[in-house]
Amino acid sequence: MRTMLEKIPVLLVFATASCGAVVDFDDVRAIDAKGRDFNAALAREYKTLALYELDKMDDLVSAFRFRKKALASAAGDATAPEDLDDWTLPYRHRPEMAAARARLVKALGQGAGFMPEVAAGAQASFDCWVEQQEEDFQPDDIQKCRDGFYAQLTLVERGLAAAEAIRSAAVMTTATARPAAPTAPTEAFTLLFDFDRYALTDEHARVLDAIAQASREGQAVRLLVSGHADRAGPEPYNQTLSEKRADAIRQALVERGIAAGRLAVAAYGEKRPRVATPDGARAPLNRRVEIVFGPAPAL
Repeated sequence: MRTMLEKIPVLLVFATASCGAVVDFDDVRAIDAKGRDFNAALAREYKTLALYELDKMDDLVSAFRFRKKALASAAGDATAPEDLDDWTLPYRHRPEMAAARARLVKALGQGAGFMPEVAAGAQASFDCWVEQQEEDFQPDDIQKCRDGFYAQLTLVERGLAAAEAIRSAAVMTTATARPAAPTAPTEAFTLLFDFDRYALTDEHARVLDAIAQASREGQAVRLLVSGHADRAGPEPYNQTLSEKRADAIRQALVERGIAAGRLAVAAYGEKRPRVATPDGARAPLNRRVEIVFGPAPAL
């Protein structure tokens, strides 16, 4: 729903068009932001949103809003996610959306340039969610924007967490003073598997993308990959299954550009459960691969 004040710019456009002028978005269509930085990625995202609202949805109000943000981003100007107070949102959705915006702003503040295309996608998806939620009559479109936002924001957050873990491990590597006691690596990620499976899922891929991006930041650390299984099935079978899970993760990390020499792989079968169970019991938390960061090996 739009207020009358929000509709005034569009009414003026219609009045101008009725006098013979043509409403076009040639300036937005001409945006050719090919860079890989955050602003260039954001300009591409807002260009897509603006033209979608114009060409597909016939929503000039939203088209003009995103046009302005596309042009500002293309010019290198800072462009923030939508302020919820500027929108008439259903009250029942405001708490979730306010919390979502706070998470987004925090992640962007920590490093919008770390994964610029994903971060830009998260911001644009949030704005899309806000726009669709105000209209509140196309549930599929609302869900698509909302899901896209959370998926991309989660990837950015995991990437930032991986980068922080790698930085901490790098400090262990480069520190000149020997610690008083050995320092154990801190677990960063746990990837869960379906029963009797070792194939990677889309969720696994998103986490591994984040880890690989963090590893490309130039910190020399070792990634320790360990495979595990629950106690359903014979112990020798579970040992083999844990090896397959660990190797699937190792191979995926190598494919993402992490040098094999930086990877250490182990498999423990059912010997190191997260949750203690009787023999033969299924336990989702025990079907896992853990990835931890430790000091880099000497080259």
